Amino acid sequence: MDFNQPVSRLINKRYSCRTYQDLLIQASDLASLEDFAASCQIGPLGNQPRFKVIAAKEGDSASLKGLGTYGFIKNPTGFIIGASEDKLGALEDFGYLMETILLRATDLGLGSCWLGGTFTKSRFSRQLSLLDGEIIPAVAAIGYPADQSTWQDKTIRAGARAHRRLPWENIFFTNKFGKPLNPGDAGKYHQPLDLVRIAPSASNKQPWRIVKEGRNWHFFLQRTAKYPPPVFDFILNLADLQRVDIGIAMAHFELSARENGLKGKWITQPPDIPLPDQLTEYSTTWQEDEG
Repeated sequence: MDFNQPVSRLINKRYSCRTYQDLLIQASDLASLEDFAASCQIGPLGNQPRFKVIAAKEGDSASLKGLGTYGFIKNPTGFIIGASEDKLGALEDFGYLMETILLRATDLGLGSCWLGGTFTKSRFSRQLSLLDGEIIPAVAAIGYPADQSTWQDKTIRAGARAHRRLPWENIFFTNKFGKPLNPGDAGKYHQPLDLVRIAPSASNKQPWRIVKEGRNWHFFLQRTAKYPPPVFDFILNLADLQRVDIGIAMAHFELSARENGLKGKWITQPPDIPLPDQLTEYSTTWQEDEG
């Protein structure tokens, strides 16, 4: 998955863009994004979500108006739609690949916004022709950002975003929960962890927790109590968005690690580490290559 800019820059640059210029996506940008999305076929846990890029066309700028987003997004000129099975590891793979596609969109100068519950599923389903057993966990709006000054001012935005995130000691640990990982002890993994910390998540709940144990980095999901609210969940029929969030964190971690020359692989092997509460569950492990 090649980008024209460093992954760290793309992650810091990307933000939840909700207002777009009323401009069609250039044919070259659209073709590049479609090719990239088509290459994102298998997630790190072995599942195969499907993705489709749709965009308004010349002379038909209103073609996307019928896709409901409950008023949260203004003037989107395209969407990325994804379908996934709802089985072990599938939503994590969905989040991993969708976030990677959105980073490529950022690379092309496009803004984007994750939509987990604020879209009309039936209308998007018709665009993708869902197969038996598939769901649409989320979609993403894309287009050229209306506020170009915000788009360019990535340094200030990155700092503000980091300030709103949970501190290191709340999310990264050594050998067990309750023993925070000292940033100075993260070594070459300091940047991948920093980029996990600023990853987007549903309602900014930041449900990821990582425990370093030897050459293993164990990823856990610490669910948010009573999230989403039962009534809200019933009305919108939400996918398990916090599992999608874990996939987003995995993408930030691995893409940054590989860019920094760090090699490893994802394995699913629950460690013998006591969980801090009933809301916490094991997800997966990044295992560094030996040597």
